[in-house]
Order: sequence, then C-alpha cells, then structure tokens
Amino acid sequence: MKDLSKYVPEARRKPGELGTAAIMFLIGALGYYFALDMTSGEYSSPSVFPKLASTVIMACSAVNFLKALRRGKPGTETTLTGYLLPLDVVVVVVLLVAYCFALPRLHFVASSYAFMVIGMVYLQRGKNIVRALLISAVSLAVLVAVFRYLFLVILP
Repeated sequence: MKDLSKYVPEARRKPGELGTAAIMFLIGALGYYFALDMTSGEYSSPSVFPKLASTVIMACSAVNFLKALRRGKPGTETTLTGYLLPLDVVVVVVLLVAYCFALPRLHFVASSYAFMVIGMVYLQRGKNIVRALLISAVSLAVLVAVFRYLFLVILP
C-alpha cells in the first residue's frame, strides 16, 4: 500500500507563509496598478493580459492567505531560515556557485555535465549513479543540439 500522508494538508502553517501570501498579493496589486497605464478601454488593449495575470496572482495569494490563517501557528521547532534553507538547498546553491566558476575554465559541456551528475547523485543519496550519468548525457546532448544547431547559439 502506498503512503498517501504527504497529500494530507498539514495542521500547522509553515514559517513565513502568511508574509509570503501578503507580499504576493501586493506584487499582484502593483502589477495591476502599472497595467492601468496601458489601458485604452477596449478588450484588445495591451493591458488585458497583465490585468488578468495580476488578478489571478491576487486571487491565489488571497486564498493562500486565508487557508494559512485557518491552520495553527508554526511550531517552535521550525525557524524560517531552517525551513527556507535546508541542507539540500545549501548544497545545490554551492554546486551552482562551483558551476559558475567551472564554466569559463571547463566550458559548457564538461561543466554542465559535471554539475548535473553531481547534483543528481547527491539528491538521490548516491543511488542510481548509472542512471544519473545517462540522464545527464542525454539531457546535455538535447540541450546542445537545440541551442547550438537549431537556434545557432554559441555556447560558452
């Protein structure tokens, strides 16, 4: 039997959940405000899509805010920093910084392949190394084919 407990909503809200919903609502409102300058009063106006997107952002963030209010306060064992920066996130950020330093020296193909393989092996906790090697190779081959030969982009 498969464990479905991860799909059950949590009783407590995450740290920063209310603040994030409020900030997203303000960003949507700001987007709507800037879209008002583009309006001509017609349905084919350039402001229709930005207004629609801003309205969707505000509606979704308001729903998230109300759902978060219904849940209990965050537990004291979880801090905002601990929630936003778990070890996996820190390791991937370090890998991204290393990738930025390796890119000019090893060029695109070698540094991208190494980044993808190391990242996959780490995130899978050392399992399926052969699969990580193959998926990285195929992904990189598709990326190079599309950008180098289809879009004619010179890769670093």
